[in-house]
Amino acid sequence: MGNTESNLDQKLLPIHVSAGNDEIFHPDPLPLDSDGFIVSFNLEQEEELLKFFEKHGVVVISNVLTDEQCQRSVDEVWLFLKEMFNQNIDADKPETWATGWPTFSKMGILGNERWLYPQACDNRQNPRVYQAFRTILGDHELIVNITRAGLMRPTKNIFLPSSNTTEDREDWKTLSEWLHLDMNPLTGRCTTYGFENVADSHFDSSEDPLNAQTKSTNNGMRIRKLQGIIALDDCREEDGGFHAVPAFQHFIQTWTKQNQQLCLDANQSGDPTTVQIPKDDPIREHIQRMPIRKGSLLIWDSRLPHGNYPNNSNHMRIVQYVHMAYASDEAIRPYPLTKDDLPEGFHLTNLGERLYGFKPWESDLAKKRFREKRNQRVLDQADFERQVRNTIKGDHKNESK
Repeated sequence: MGNTESNLDQKLLPIHVSAGNDEIFHPDPLPLDSDGFIVSFNLEQEEELLKFFEKHGVVVISNVLTDEQCQRSVDEVWLFLKEMFNQNIDADKPETWATGWPTFSKMGILGNERWLYPQACDNRQNPRVYQAFRTILGDHELIVNITRAGLMRPTKNIFLPSSNTTEDREDWKTLSEWLHLDMNPLTGRCTTYGFENVADSHFDSSEDPLNAQTKSTNNGMRIRKLQGIIALDDCREEDGGFHAVPAFQHFIQTWTKQNQQLCLDANQSGDPTTVQIPKDDPIREHIQRMPIRKGSLLIWDSRLPHGNYPNNSNHMRIVQYVHMAYASDEAIRPYPLTKDDLPEGFHLTNLGERLYGFKPWESDLAKKRFREKRNQRVLDQADFERQVRNTIKGDHKNESK
């Protein structure tokens, strides 16, 4: 895969899929640097980072954000918590973190609301973030999703200014064994959160799961899908955070054959695009925790089982989720934001216009997709979220007067 601009009229770049006959899965662990972080690459090391990614299915790119950009992002996380959940939450007062905390906190994710604040939006159009995804995807015509932040409260020796004491909070720990796939490898359907799903409904089961991959929108095993997190502060191993099974993309076909009933059951679940890995699955022996430095971007192949593990320190773990995809991916389109949804103080760049889907890329296929009819269910959902977001912010402003 190169880094040259490609024509989207051409077929998407193939991904490596084994024949499904691998009998043994013994991935090499990811190397650590002298400070205990996953070894990272800079953007100029294109050949090295691609080789690493193809082997492990995950790679860390350093310094995609500056310290200043990270700090502004962190400040926005706390503003988001105050505006959307509890106006009394204070970053400097852990006493205020016990009530009004968002749902999904047991998974280390800040609620189900889209994070639309100036620096967060700018991070999604950041040229270095874009370049990292572009390098791995081998195409320049990409789109970005609109998703969430991740935050894990500290759980050990937390200093409480009001009483000048410290305490442990075991009840703030997230799930300890959460491991899942954001796709169903049997049907080829992928989680589309933060994008507009093209198929009628994200949550409807496939009627013919054994043949579901014949549909163009069920392309998770044919087209490279990437996910990512940006570390907004140092994420040390003891701070909790991301873990995954490296190199599983080379074994997933075999695993799917061995776990067909599990995938069939997942197809009938509340979310047929996600498969939860059983607690007794032997692949769990190969889970690796992935600490990363502040300002780094960790990108992983969606065919890797992954999740979060709990914070066991007195330091906050805080990240931004960001995913980019081919503009020509038939399963998704950019999430249907309007420019009125964008926050005051955010400047949309020429690159951002295309990543966010306000303008098409230059290829004929990209222009054709830009004119496609939108999924009415997603349009309705976006409108509902818009009303809720504006109502909550308005209520909190009135309460603070």
